[in-house]
Amino acid sequence: MGGDSLRGPACEPARPPGERALAERLREGRTLLVSPHPDDVAYSCGGLLAAVGRPAHATLLTVFTRSAWALPRRLRRAGARVISAQRRQEELRYCRMRGLAEYWPLGFADASLRGYDDVAEVSSPLEADGMRDAVEEAVADAVRRSDADTVLAPAAVGSHIDHLLVHGAVHGAAREGALVLFYEDLPYAGQHEAAAVERTLRDERRLVPFAGVDISGVVEQKVRGMYVYGSQTDDECVREALHHARRTATAAPGSTVAGAAPGAPPGPGRTASHVERLWIAAPAAPAADPAGAR
Repeated sequence: MGGDSLRGPACEPARPPGERALAERLREGRTLLVSPHPDDVAYSCGGLLAAVGRPAHATLLTVFTRSAWALPRRLRRAGARVISAQRRQEELRYCRMRGLAEYWPLGFADASLRGYDDVAEVSSPLEADGMRDAVEEAVADAVRRSDADTVLAPAAVGSHIDHLLVHGAVHGAAREGALVLFYEDLPYAGQHEAAAVERTLRDERRLVPFAGVDISGVVEQKVRGMYVYGSQTDDECVREALHHARRTATAAPGSTVAGAAPGAPPGPGRTASHVERLWIAAPAAPAADPAGAR
């Protein structure tokens, strides 16, 4: 797997008090951050990464690294090659900012280069995409090669075709014993009603809540990380991400502090103002007894 090694000297930021469990896994083990596009990890779980400070060994795996989409019109007119190069540089800057050890770009063309428009990319069935098999094989292979004991991947909230492809590929690819968690895709989650986000996660993706991560003390750091992706990020995007984090904190007042164990209280005198949620695959239902209940 060709990739960029990014480890270098850096000052470790102050860590908020009470960090436990999930944050400790990231500090002590091997972590794989799976991102459909450049920016998805920064938007969706950048608060967790800011709270952790410096993971022991984290790899950013970005799947769709070729694109024709950019916010600045000047950059859009420059074409896919220039846009893709710009987005790669943004990824590398983010890796350095967060102390990520490696960057693995898979080089696939995103929806903007595969014929999807704004409507089709969030409404098309997974089965109709001609890249499905190649993407799923490459992602699954990268997950296995990483030998990660913690994997963070998209839950595909918003049903963007690229996110759906990556979400499906990660299922079942991690090694036995690895913890596979799914983040709420932003800004998409912030563009939908909270009840609709819950239905997608529980009913369509078959996920259950794992932890609510209190990012109240690192919101500004998360936002700075989002703005690293200047080709994609505007103020509206940031507002949508923060809106979702605030309403998640309101809906789940018992959210954990910066990666504490599921169900742990936020600590005496502390109320989370912004929360990122992580989800895990629901346990399989027990097989029915063919002989019937006795």
